[in-house]
Amino acid sequence: MAYGPSKNRSRSQNETREPNLIPIMNLFIVIIPMLMTIMVTVHLAMIEITLPTESAGGGGADEAQEQSEEEIPKVITLALLPDRFEIMVEGIEKIITIPQLSVGTYDYFTLDENISRLKKSNENQGTVELLPDPSVKFDTLLRSIDICKSNNFPNIKYLTSATKFYKAK
Repeated sequence: MAYGPSKNRSRSQNETREPNLIPIMNLFIVIIPMLMTIMVTVHLAMIEITLPTESAGGGGADEAQEQSEEEIPKVITLALLPDRFEIMVEGIEKIITIPQLSVGTYDYFTLDENISRLKKSNENQGTVELLPDPSVKFDTLLRSIDICKSNNFPNIKYLTSATKFYKAK
């Protein structure tokens, strides 16, 4: 027993048929919001570092002469070395040396105390020059910057060590 032809078959091929929009609507209503909810967002952390400039001096020499010795802040340099911290203050010959507690473990507590003491004696200073050795880990650099910023030194000036290369004969 055979069935008769369907209604769609009996129509002529020249008639236009309306497109089925249900799959496209499902795509926009269900799939795209689901993909957006599982999308991973990237969080960036930025550190403000001031690099040294190459110019030796500029104008304003008259203004510098008008300031007295007490008003000019002393330059504080923090050197990060593989085995210790060294803090150098302009005009003071004694270098503050903070050795490691053990191999690979820096003494951040003593560094914090010394930076805090220097801030109390140099209240008008807001900048610390940071001189890291190339072999020092990035974590040590970040912790040192955080200690300086927590002791009201908002400006960190990043110094680079001069590296010289010689050609072998």
